[in-house]
Amino acid sequence: MAGDSPMTTTDVAVRDPGLDRLARLGQWLALSESGRDDEKSRGAAAALRLYYAEQLELPPLAAAELSVIKGRLFVSAQLLRALAERKGYRVLRRDDTPETCTAVLLDLSSGEELGAATFTLKDAKAAGLIRNGSAWQTHPARMLWARASKNVIVDFAPAVALGIMLEDEAVEVSGTWVPEGGGDALGAAEASTAQPPHPPADEPSPFQGPVGTQAALEADG
Repeated sequence: MAGDSPMTTTDVAVRDPGLDRLARLGQWLALSESGRDDEKSRGAAAALRLYYAEQLELPPLAAAELSVIKGRLFVSAQLLRALAERKGYRVLRRDDTPETCTAVLLDLSSGEELGAATFTLKDAKAAGLIRNGSAWQTHPARMLWARASKNVIVDFAPAVALGIMLEDEAVEVSGTWVPEGGGDALGAAEASTAQPPHPPADEPSPFQGPVGTQAALEADG
């Protein structure tokens, strides 16, 4: 019609729900990576935990078992082993002592051993992991098992662990220790109160369809 301005490519892109979803995720990621300790940044980290739970095909309640620090996803070794088993692998312990642990990766369908990885207390000391009050002091055998199992998955089934790190690796990445059981970089107590940000009323939600994450994001609205 005369007098109407022509629709531009930008106009179409703004209305694309897929691009809007990516834009919203980008905002959350940028806020999480900023390192700021404010309500928006905490909310972004909480929202990312819900999103990552959805991507891993976990129920929304499992977000409490995930941690997000500077945009990076951290999980427990137990959850990582469970994800590997879902993909058709099993991680077993071998040569387990207070000083060293070897993890073996098996193909569940054939029983074939695909590879092994060893982690020692010497390795942990070299990486600066053994700190006062850390689980490396109180439960070293479990921590060795956790690291060995993560390493064998990374080495021989890398697709399972892409973008995922263990909770105790947070010290190496950012200097922040993550308490067992997940949460954002603020620690479990503060993380439990963090709420995901809501899109403005005139913007579509980045989560579409009958996915549990959508309901979780709207529950407090």
